[in-house]
Amino acid sequence: MGSVGITGGRGLEWLAGKSYPYSDAAELELSTGEFDGGGQYGVEIPVVNSLAELERLVKLIGDHGLYVTRFNETRGSFLLSDSELSDMFALCRENEYGLVVSIGPRPEYDVKGSFYRSEFGLEMGRQINNSDAFRACVEEALRLAALGCRGITVYDIGVLRVLDEMRREGALPAEMVFKTSSHCMATNPFLARIFAENGADSITLAHDLGVPMIHQIRRLNPGLPMDVPTDVYKAKGGFIRFYELAEIVQVGAPVMLKMGASVQGHPYDRLGEAISRERVDRVARGIEVLDQHLPRRTAITTKSRHYGLPAAR
Repeated sequence: MGSVGITGGRGLEWLAGKSYPYSDAAELELSTGEFDGGGQYGVEIPVVNSLAELERLVKLIGDHGLYVTRFNETRGSFLLSDSELSDMFALCRENEYGLVVSIGPRPEYDVKGSFYRSEFGLEMGRQINNSDAFRACVEEALRLAALGCRGITVYDIGVLRVLDEMRREGALPAEMVFKTSSHCMATNPFLARIFAENGADSITLAHDLGVPMIHQIRRLNPGLPMDVPTDVYKAKGGFIRFYELAEIVQVGAPVMLKMGASVQGHPYDRLGEAISRERVDRVARGIEVLDQHLPRRTAITTKSRHYGLPAAR
């Protein structure tokens, strides 16, 4: 019995002529990419939005003897005081953890973002629609840099472009890393390239991208680090894909695996000791699966600026 071919006609021919992806059935290839400074992968725990949560996680990770690269604050830097941010950066620096902080304000907080908060406005994503909020994002980036932050999550491609210009001109540190949020919806190789061309040092993929699409994003964007959600909140689908971790690292390197979110219903849920323990247990399980299926992997080092290690003030 014969096999079924891929249909596509002239569209397929044009894409194939450019070596662009045209089917999820394409053969997967191993990625030889690494982070600057070496390493195929890292592990990030998202939604670490306070000093108290960071302190709990650092202790629990140490008690478990787990490998974790960095943490990611996600509610917005402008909600945290200079004092709390400084303490968070100091704690991470002392324990050699990275910390990436989300810039704000975003439309969900903005007095001029009422359309965003409507049923139809959600389709616009977290894009800034007024110059006052844009200025506030720039001020936040400068504040974060002065406090020692070296990793910022960006939601708006216009803000990203301006922050990259500031970095090139020396207004922001040359070693500052900008990564796009999953809410930028990097869902294919060409969107990933647009973000990279506008200053993104890494991109967070949309949550449910399959291994074939991760492979194609890597193939057309060699060397661009990707953050891949591996278990997600119930509000974002509630799935766990630990059985794919080895494949994700092999085809996606350099890649940051985002772990531990699936124990929560929503990213803004209040956290306590019990949830923190569950998050660390979930990370431990993911790493155990990686140990079983890809024992010879290499981890990102603190030499990489993508590590997000805070700078001393």
